[in-house]
Amino acid sequence: MTAFPRRALLAGAAAWPIAARGQPADRPVRLVCPWTPGGTIDLYLRGAAQIASRHLERSFVVENRGGASGSVGTAYLRNQRPDGGVIGGVTEAVFRIAMVQPVAYDPLADFTYLAGTNALVWGWSVRADSPIRSLADLVGRARAKPEGLSYAAGGTAANPPVGMKVLEHRSGTRLLFVPFAGGAEMINAAMAGTVDLVFDSLGAVAGMVEGGQMRVLAVAAEERFPRWPEVPTAREQGFDVLHALPTGFIAPRGLPPGIAAVYERAFLAMADDPEHAQLLARLNLAPWRRDARGYRAHVEELFRTMPPLLREIGMLPG
Repeated sequence: MTAFPRRALLAGAAAWPIAARGQPADRPVRLVCPWTPGGTIDLYLRGAAQIASRHLERSFVVENRGGASGSVGTAYLRNQRPDGGVIGGVTEAVFRIAMVQPVAYDPLADFTYLAGTNALVWGWSVRADSPIRSLADLVGRARAKPEGLSYAAGGTAANPPVGMKVLEHRSGTRLLFVPFAGGAEMINAAMAGTVDLVFDSLGAVAGMVEGGQMRVLAVAAEERFPRWPEVPTAREQGFDVLHALPTGFIAPRGLPPGIAAVYERAFLAMADDPEHAQLLARLNLAPWRRDARGYRAHVEELFRTMPPLLREIGMLPG
């Protein structure tokens, strides 16, 4: 495997203030994961760290700082020194939550965007022996008994998953939201019968689906997911619901441009690495490659387009 050009590393190293921090040049980079261990993003970041380390020629240590839809870990990242020693791997959830409730950071002002590398695709899953057989069946049961069905998902009471709120709004239903900090806890609740279904990334339930313990009712994407071509999309079942969360790498505001450029090149090289494609396939993630400028532009566009949808579904005042 070839790392990105050596001259890029040397240029970045010249800007990297290791000596000023009194740390050795080979000290691992701390990679903050704002979710609990065992979830899709945690697994992705651990796999990506191994691939990226070859392109960066520096190792990573993943730190889990979960809570409140990723906002706890993201707030922690905001307060770290912008010297390249600490960066974060985040999904769009940490930006969306800032639109609906107070958080201890400003997504557009407090971070340096490094690169986007994948997107999580969501779906509705139930235990294999569940009587719910399709998304249409789920909606029919929910209409008959408001809040009679419960679902596990990430988020908070003030920031429920947008995809579920869109489904409820556009189908005239209301389900009981039970928030969880990570995918493993959601699956345990579903298997124990504590909740009726899980709305989470396909990667979080893949192992249980492949093992026959869970079924996917529908995927919240424009096309069927390649791993399970027999599972229809929500739109194919008559419900206009799309839900995906692009994922990328960010750093505290003020990261020197030379260091930011080194990270950007390393993560883009990682995204092009065949081993990264294998990682995405294993975790049921979709490619989403953006350079630093493209990643920031996407977040800026999100803050222009998401509020009208949030007002439509009642998550923001009209």
